[in-house]
Amino acid sequence: MFLNQDDTPGDPWSDQSPSKPTKTSGLKEPVSLSKKRATANQERNPFGNRGPGGGNPIDDLIDRIQDTIRRGGGGGSGNSGGERPSPAFSKFGVILLCLAGLLVWLSTGIYNVQENGGEVAVVLRFGKMVRIAQPGLHYRLPSPIETEIRVKIAVLNKIDGGLREDASKSSEEAIEQTLILTGDENMVLTNYTVLWKIKDVADYLFTMRDPEGTIKVAAESAIREILGQTTARLALTVGRESIGTQAQELLQKILDLYKIGVQIVSVQLQRVEPPAQVIQAFNDMQASLVDADRLRNEAEAYRNDILPRARGEAEKILQDAEAYKQRIVAEAEGEAARFSSVLAAYNLHPVVAQKRFYLDTMQKVLKNAQKTIVDGKAGQGIVPYYNLQNDKKNMSQEKGETQP
Repeated sequence: MFLNQDDTPGDPWSDQSPSKPTKTSGLKEPVSLSKKRATANQERNPFGNRGPGGGNPIDDLIDRIQDTIRRGGGGGSGNSGGERPSPAFSKFGVILLCLAGLLVWLSTGIYNVQENGGEVAVVLRFGKMVRIAQPGLHYRLPSPIETEIRVKIAVLNKIDGGLREDASKSSEEAIEQTLILTGDENMVLTNYTVLWKIKDVADYLFTMRDPEGTIKVAAESAIREILGQTTARLALTVGRESIGTQAQELLQKILDLYKIGVQIVSVQLQRVEPPAQVIQAFNDMQASLVDADRLRNEAEAYRNDILPRARGEAEKILQDAEAYKQRIVAEAEGEAARFSSVLAAYNLHPVVAQKRFYLDTMQKVLKNAQKTIVDGKAGQGIVPYYNLQNDKKNMSQEKGETQP
């Protein structure tokens, strides 16, 4: 049996001590070389299995971390000659690194929601919505546990549709696809703009995969339906605003049925024009419409001139009739009142009343008589006279007849 140098028993009477540096240096060199080889093998296969009783991959990873810390800070630790640091210090360094990484990971959950544009943040926990964050500084669990989706709900979004330039299609094909059939079986081309905003964030994000594309298709369908119930003349002239209003109401009903979570602010028809093949006929129709408007305005002016005067004449006749009625009624009431007073006087003195009636009647009768009647005895001494009143009447009548 061969004995190694380390197994040689020491001589107690020898001058050399077993703890001399020559023997110590001879022992440490092979151990350091084996450690270097083991470290190299671990770097090539850090999760490789050790031999029987050699540990597990996690222990190998911890050993690698400890070796890295020892190589990086071994010279300044106060240990001379490359001595290995204590295991307590290595474990403490690993814990510090883990805590630092944990703090950095937790700090990624801080986020800020801007106030511009009414921005809100929808927080998802493993893909499920848990809350909606308003503008301000907030915190969520770090990813991948929780994530946020930021949406601006106060911004007006715009969709243009209708007659437009399409790079993937020829102009004729694009125009044919934008032709809309009207209620009187005519064709028109239109260009419209849809303004919309988000009113329900949850429905907007999770109901439709492509909300903007859905709004665009639904808007085109609504405008085609409304124009299909409208005549071409109305669509080309004064019905543009009403068509936009009706299309907005119909589009909102469609999107509410889909639960897409948006609000349609307005649908504006930018232009409505006929196809190029009938543009001349359309111009002639426009000229006739201008003439019709002119004639309509002239008729309106004539009506405004005639009707007020007719109404004034009718009002005058009504007022005259009302005055005549009041006069006749007042005279009748006066006659009735006078008759009542005369009757009361007759009931008090019938003889006097009869004599008064006789005298009044004779005065009325003889007032217009052409003859003067005198009593025979009393009229003997009366000088005959010439009635001048009759001559005056005759002269006036003759003058009236001779005048041209």
